[in-house]
Amino acid sequence: MTGRGVRITGSSFRSMIGKMYLRMFLPSFISALALSFANIADALVVGNRIGETGLAVIGLATPVYLIYSFLGTGFAGGGAITHARLTAAEKRSLALCHCRRLAGQLLLAGAVIALLGNLFLDTLLTWLGAGPDNPEIRQLCAEYIRPLLTAAPLFFFNFLLFYFVRSDDNPGLASLGFTIGSVLDLLLNILFVIVLRLGVRGAVSATVIAQAVAALVLSFHLFSGRNGILRLKAILSAGEDRGKIMSACRSSYQIGFSSSVSYLFQFLFMLVGNRLLISAGTQGRIDGALAVAVFDLVMNCSYVTVSVYQAASEAMSPLSATFSVVHDEQSLRFILLLAILAGLLPGLVLCLAIGFLAGPVAALFGLSGEDARAMAVYALRVFLLSSPLSGILQVLVCYNQSTKRVRFAAFATLLRNAVILLPVTLLLGIFRPDEFWWLFPLTEGLSLAIVLALARWRQKTMRGNPVPVLTRTITNDNRELGTLLEAARDFCSENLVPPGTAALLQLAVEELCAVTMAQAFSGKSGEYIRITLVAEPGPRYLLYIINSAPYFNPLDMKMAKAQQDMAADLLDSIGVLMIRKKAKSFNYRNYQGYNVMTVEF
Repeated sequence: MTGRGVRITGSSFRSMIGKMYLRMFLPSFISALALSFANIADALVVGNRIGETGLAVIGLATPVYLIYSFLGTGFAGGGAITHARLTAAEKRSLALCHCRRLAGQLLLAGAVIALLGNLFLDTLLTWLGAGPDNPEIRQLCAEYIRPLLTAAPLFFFNFLLFYFVRSDDNPGLASLGFTIGSVLDLLLNILFVIVLRLGVRGAVSATVIAQAVAALVLSFHLFSGRNGILRLKAILSAGEDRGKIMSACRSSYQIGFSSSVSYLFQFLFMLVGNRLLISAGTQGRIDGALAVAVFDLVMNCSYVTVSVYQAASEAMSPLSATFSVVHDEQSLRFILLLAILAGLLPGLVLCLAIGFLAGPVAALFGLSGEDARAMAVYALRVFLLSSPLSGILQVLVCYNQSTKRVRFAAFATLLRNAVILLPVTLLLGIFRPDEFWWLFPLTEGLSLAIVLALARWRQKTMRGNPVPVLTRTITNDNRELGTLLEAARDFCSENLVPPGTAALLQLAVEELCAVTMAQAFSGKSGEYIRITLVAEPGPRYLLYIINSAPYFNPLDMKMAKAQQDMAADLLDSIGVLMIRKKAKSFNYRNYQGYNVMTVEF
């Protein structure tokens, strides 16, 4: 629905969305970079101090971390997106109960892993590759993995806190806790491994202590602050229908595990890739040991390049989940474009820097010989060709998850990891191991091309019966409000809204916009109101208003103002109270510094 005669094009609101996105992106960007550099620094510290044996232990323990990431992201990542949707829909009690249920399930999974892992540690070590035929490796693996398994509940608690705190309108604290944990992990690794010479025990101790400190910082959100609704007392005391809670949890599983399944494929990919390169080395076709080392170098660099797009995706998720609730496709498209650009701009700069400094980067990881340098530089530069393609695909998958297009997101993930990545890896590893590195641009290019083609086809086939939506952006000009009211009247008429409900919707639009102009705006330029009117099946009619004024909650307006002879304020109060009485629900929240009102009829 477009209405008639509205001269505001939406550029004002895009500016508001841009500011909201930057507030989410910058903390996420810092956290993602901190984590990626901490991962690389951990490998450098252990490898340089303990040597190949230490790196082998870290490599053999990688599947444990991947399982943690699979479960942690599956529960907490999907749960955070569902939490954003529930709070946007003003279902606060359900959001609190949903958080409590997921937390209990994930912490229980951590306790089970810790118990079974310690009971069957010998079997696990053999399965991971640390067999009895190599007692030194096996002993070191036991020293490293036992504390790692025991701390499983702590790792999962951190996943919960980070994802939910960020989604609960506190990305700054989420970034702070995550960054403190990553930096502390690096510093303690240097202290324990290099200074105190504690070996792999020092490395795993540094990781566990850093996780505990990060969880302590993040948990402040549960006890204080103005942002969000997640407070420990509220979480424990909230009540809601069990069926609704389970439905919300199922939605979280679908969203989270459709993405986290990639961690399982990553483990399989690394295992297959290493074995193919070693096999080619035994056949004399390449230097197998060197190829495996270069493969590890490429994977470590990928942690850095992918972090930029991960930050862009994480900043996008709460916003896209919020605007998808009111079917604001115009804003959703702009948010997606912002996320892609936010990933591409720093991502391309990072790729150019790594490509230009490929030689020094290889030397930093100990690959300084002539042959090693030549292979490493070539492999890195070929890999970097795939980074922008991979990043765009990552943003698209995250966008579809947060907007409840879970099946499409799961399809894109499985397409890349199962249908394309593994076969391409096998083909190049068997027939052209010397050009093994081309698997990255081939995989990402094919995956992105297919996903974009299917997305375009899907968009064309689903244009049949869209939900009617009216979206407008106005300033503090009463003439624009009059034009908006005409568009709202036309919207109600075109969509056969019952006369009584139509009158209430138009009254709500007029009163809430007018009271914002009169009570909240200062009269300066750059003040805007975004109005979204939705006619959902049911029927269910939603009015969603967001404005750029300082903190202003119309529900705080009291009839007591009449005692002060403030006639204009009294009229405003009467209008707001009338809407509140007639509406099925009327809620307010301050989200990312903007006032958000949701009215349902």
